[in-house]
Amino acid sequence: MIQRIQSIYLFLAAALMATFLFCPIAQFDTPDGLYSFTSQGVSTVIAEPASTDVAEAAATVTKTTVFTPTWGVFVLGIVITVLSLVAIFLYKNRPTQARICMINAFFLVTFYIIIFLSGYTFQKDLSATHTSWTAYDIMPFVALVLDILAYKAINKDEQLVRSMDRIR
Repeated sequence: MIQRIQSIYLFLAAALMATFLFCPIAQFDTPDGLYSFTSQGVSTVIAEPASTDVAEAAATVTKTTVFTPTWGVFVLGIVITVLSLVAIFLYKNRPTQARICMINAFFLVTFYIIIFLSGYTFQKDLSATHTSWTAYDIMPFVALVLDILAYKAINKDEQLVRSMDRIR
């Protein structure tokens, strides 16, 4: 039966991760300007113009726009989202559904590690004077908690089914 609480947990985890893929992760304040770190990469938000002339300043911003892709973060986020959605439809095979939830939890922990390692690497590479992590960084943690709650609910259902088999 698909309408179980773990389906809601898994759907919310997938929705959070899909949303997180398009939210800013951090911003780096550097002498060159302001850079934004998202799951798609690092890009220039504001570049410091070398001149006070408005036309030259606009040209400087367009010339210095940098985009460094972060494929590892983006792909892992997509994998986590897809695994959460796939786990919803494995309701007929609870042991496999529970295994996918644990694999997804492992990927979520790995995702967090990659995000913060990438952030600190970019901070060093850009010589950032200040790094601002956003409130959106809590989304993968909430998805991890929801994934663990789904795992517990799946195991609870499995124990209930096994106990009913013993009574017969």
